[in-house]
Amino acid sequence: MLEDVTNIEDCLELLAGFRKGSDQFQLFKEDYTIMYSIARQCLKGTPLTDRQYALMQKKIINYQSQFDNFDIDLQTCIKKLRKPLRTINREKYIRLEEGKIKIRFPFKKSDIVLINEISNAADGYEHKKGSHEHFFNYTELNVLLLLNRFVDKNFKVDKEIALVYHEIKHMEAQKDKYVPGIYGGELRNVHKKAKALIKEDIGELTETSLLRFIDRRFKYGLEHIDDYTPKTTLEKIAYRENPTMQIKPSEVTLEETLSNLLILNRFPLLICLDKDNAEKQIHPIVNFYKAILNSSEQSVLFRKEHKDDGFNELVKHRNLNNWVDKNTKIVYISKDKLPKVLIKADWKPSAAICFESNLDKNVNTYIMNECDLILFREEYGSPFRRYSNIYG
Repeated sequence: MLEDVTNIEDCLELLAGFRKGSDQFQLFKEDYTIMYSIARQCLKGTPLTDRQYALMQKKIINYQSQFDNFDIDLQTCIKKLRKPLRTINREKYIRLEEGKIKIRFPFKKSDIVLINEISNAADGYEHKKGSHEHFFNYTELNVLLLLNRFVDKNFKVDKEIALVYHEIKHMEAQKDKYVPGIYGGELRNVHKKAKALIKEDIGELTETSLLRFIDRRFKYGLEHIDDYTPKTTLEKIAYRENPTMQIKPSEVTLEETLSNLLILNRFPLLICLDKDNAEKQIHPIVNFYKAILNSSEQSVLFRKEHKDDGFNELVKHRNLNNWVDKNTKIVYISKDKLPKVLIKADWKPSAAICFESNLDKNVNTYIMNECDLILFREEYGSPFRRYSNIYG
């Protein structure tokens, strides 16, 4: 015997299998997911929205024969509601609020996917779980990321944000007039003070110095370089897509890597050693620089536990136990600990070589903040560095 069926919610619950006598009804395969979900919502006491109501009225008509078998007046039932319709705020906007970009929209899976994509690349993102509001830092990058994806989705956009967006797009269309970078071997759109700093660091831009300029583009905010497919390891380092780069020992020797850094004049240099393999790792480096740098220009800031360890002996005999100051060219540390003396010293690295990417958090933070070139010399990159926010 069927329970009383007097409204559209009753009909939905009957079809979805939630009521006595439901075994006599069956949802069509193509309707199952949406109608079962909405019926479950009704069972929990959540009212229908206007759009859900309209959709269910349209779909339930296709089940007329099943209800006729039990003399249920389906036409009357679907016009009645158990609970008043639920009001949905369907506002969709992108606006400024307390110095942040606020984007608001009713739940839609495709829009949520876009927000997730944007948040991974955005400069600052906040969202309270269960809320329809998402906040981003008010930056040009975030304006571009958001409006590139939502400008054609019928969102109401603040005039100021829209103006900034159109200015950015205008500048993108005429990069050579606005975006700082290297165009045809020429430095353009760079402030004269920045030009002076660059000149002091690496000299004038010439055909000979071009690779050094390209190599330091992250440091100086040179956002454009001409398209080029690098061929040599030196070129691959200079044209790297971001400050970090993996160098596989099976493909590039340590000596070649050190030679390339020498050509790029990448001093001061920080080298992170694996404590368990420190002697094996440091020995070829010290030998490489033997005829290039004085021992006094290098400093090792850690020791092995046993006094007579081969690593400790090497540091002693090669006179690498030196103070770190502005004249120091290379500093060697353990990947497992950031020395306090390094933080306090009048010394900042230009680049870093690490024999592993699984670094101590403080070491990692220091390197990422100070260096615009970080080479990880390993065959397989750490999954933590690839996927963790801690490791960038």
